[in-house]
Amino acid sequence: MVRFWLLLMVWVMWSPAAQAFVVRVLVEGPSPALEVAVSVPAKLVQDNGQVIPVTPLQVQRITPAMRGVLTVKNGYILVGDRWYPETVRFEAIKGKIAAVNWVESETYLRGVVPREMPASWNLQALMAQAIAARTYAYISRIERKWGPIYDLVDDERDQVYGGFAKLDPRSGKSSHLVHARADQAVAQTAGVILGTGNVRGYYRANVGWVRDSNGYYLPVMKGAVMDQTVTGRMAKAGWDYYQILQHWYKTPLYRLQEPTVKS
Repeated sequence: MVRFWLLLMVWVMWSPAAQAFVVRVLVEGPSPALEVAVSVPAKLVQDNGQVIPVTPLQVQRITPAMRGVLTVKNGYILVGDRWYPETVRFEAIKGKIAAVNWVESETYLRGVVPREMPASWNLQALMAQAIAARTYAYISRIERKWGPIYDLVDDERDQVYGGFAKLDPRSGKSSHLVHARADQAVAQTAGVILGTGNVRGYYRANVGWVRDSNGYYLPVMKGAVMDQTVTGRMAKAGWDYYQILQHWYKTPLYRLQEPTVKS
């Protein structure tokens, strides 16, 4: 068993570079209108072909008639009070406008992991969290459970995602929502997911416990679910991320090798 684990760890670490996949996250709306800004010069390319230049740090009002794509390089897009990376697509939904962040999985996870688990926790727990969250996002993208416009929402109905920073409108200053230790956990598990099928990467702060017929307390398991609180204790006690994931999910790990999916 130990030899198998070592071989698997070598395969995961030394297999060819993993491919990221794009997820579409509903981050604002639908609303009658949205106010957005950018940190670097950008252009809103509307579906009707019209191109609107967007000047850094100047508010641009987006209405349902302005469906289109806003992309930044080496910068961020402000929607509401959050700064998002890469691309925001504005979609008309039932006569209102919504903002959908199109973002590569590894970038998305940088905004998820420190929101779902304290970044101060043991790195092995954060790595287990990154793999579970990546698996959840991957399956959500494949299943299109929210329909054709977006794959995930940015709150507890899926995974909490607040982009990269939050703006304080009173001070005009922004605070980071990403964290170096969470970034490290994402980078060190790049492209790794749980075996799919019945395993979907579910996790909870506390799974819940029941007493069995022998008087022992066991976790309540509705499908394979990782208890984050117990995971933190396991990592602190010396368990590595692979052992933690095997305990909760009992499935192999895979490194994604598919081409990057843009839609």
